[in-house]
Amino acid sequence: MARSVKETDEVVLARMGYRQELSRKWGFILNMATSFGYIGYVSSIATLYSFAITTGGPQAMLIGWPVIAVLCMTTALSMAEICSTYPTAGGLYYWSAKLSAPEWGPWMAWITGWFDIIALHISGASSGLTVSTLVVSAIQIYHPDYKASLGTEYAIACALAFVGAMSNSLGERFLRYCTYTALVGIASGLLVFGIPLLALSPAKATTAETWGSFVDQTGWDNKAIAFQLSFLMPIWCFWGYDETVDSSTAPSRSIIVSLAASQILGYAFILILNYSITDVDAILNCRYKQSLVCVFEQGTGGNKEVSMFLTIYMILQYVWNIQAGHNGGSRALYAWARDGAIPKWFHWVHPKTKQPLRAIWVHAIVTWIVVSAHFGSSVAVSAFASFSTVGTYIAYTLPTICKVIWARDTFKQSGFNLGRYSLLINYVAIVFMVYVVILLCLPQLMPVTVENLNFTPIMLVGVSLLISVYWFWAKSWFVGPRRHITPEEAEEMAKTQILLETKEDPALKL
Repeated sequence: MARSVKETDEVVLARMGYRQELSRKWGFILNMATSFGYIGYVSSIATLYSFAITTGGPQAMLIGWPVIAVLCMTTALSMAEICSTYPTAGGLYYWSAKLSAPEWGPWMAWITGWFDIIALHISGASSGLTVSTLVVSAIQIYHPDYKASLGTEYAIACALAFVGAMSNSLGERFLRYCTYTALVGIASGLLVFGIPLLALSPAKATTAETWGSFVDQTGWDNKAIAFQLSFLMPIWCFWGYDETVDSSTAPSRSIIVSLAASQILGYAFILILNYSITDVDAILNCRYKQSLVCVFEQGTGGNKEVSMFLTIYMILQYVWNIQAGHNGGSRALYAWARDGAIPKWFHWVHPKTKQPLRAIWVHAIVTWIVVSAHFGSSVAVSAFASFSTVGTYIAYTLPTICKVIWARDTFKQSGFNLGRYSLLINYVAIVFMVYVVILLCLPQLMPVTVENLNFTPIMLVGVSLLISVYWFWAKSWFVGPRRHITPEEAEEMAKTQILLETKEDPALKL
């Protein structure tokens, strides 16, 4: 029986109007590894653990995580279904354009693209600042009186961004090696942290103590609000994707598999951390810059050597996460330039490495600039995490909104689809996005002062205004995703592929 020719990734891109310029020789495993590294369940939890322990404590973490996991999965499923039909680098704004009415396409692509780009470039700042606290805490394990200046913390955060940029600049072979290493390192994180924390402590918290420990240091009179503020940690944890070979199915499967794995492993990691706490007050009044190190200290029975090892391994988790973050952020910036939203200077690929070097280093420079806000705010880490999360979820959900409004009857489901439950899941994802925006714009600490002000609503309004004002000029030249290959050229490429493959295998046919 004759078999059909499956179109290559290059032909699939050509049919959407794009030439294959970036290296896309990544199969399902590497694709999932990139998503898994971008989500980075260990580092994401570490980034906001100090925040979550004061907004509901262990109880809120353990109850809130599975609830948010289910809701986040609706966003991922909606995105995966669209990704299966429209696979391309910088896919979010492309999806919004293609799923909108023609007269709305450029505008929807514009706001989707900008929210995605800005959120991606801000997210690295939170990770960098958390690493700086971990490095300082590692020193404090043996030198309790050590205090780092803000300048030192800034330099550490900038160094992490530099490492992320370099790892993405040295070519595909090196990046593949780093990605495989990250997959093993992040996946094994549960064992590396879990074994010493469970084995070395002479005492563990009881189930009643862990599940019943509610902590509220937010200053809010309403405990329900404090409880929900802890949701920032799982919401921040669950996002990240890439596009590679077998592009009609691989990215979609990688989104779901990497997210589900991160949700399960992340919950197990939180259980281990919270059962390692024997004195919540000591964690709340931790002498270290990063309270997670106090958890390591309690969980290992005060063993300094093991606490140091776990802290260093945690820093490595961030290195792997930042590497994946630079990959996604630089490719999104490259795609944004390809379609004319920003100068073509950013749309450049190194001829040998096949990497968008200019976009990679712009991503690093923006991170360095954003991290400098740490000098003026005590809530910079959570503020950056909040805004990048809000921006990302807006960008993730806008294509779904476009699908529901304009393409609910015309959307062509592809290799991965949600069947008859598609619209229901889409609606839940949209409502969840609105909830996330409202929740993360609330003050994180009360009473509000200049030092603890939540900048998220200010940044959201400011970015929205800038995007809208800029549009009045850009609408005269930005038309949304542009075709770089004509339909006739794409068809010719498809025919050429068929001829080449049928020569090699006569059993193949169109």
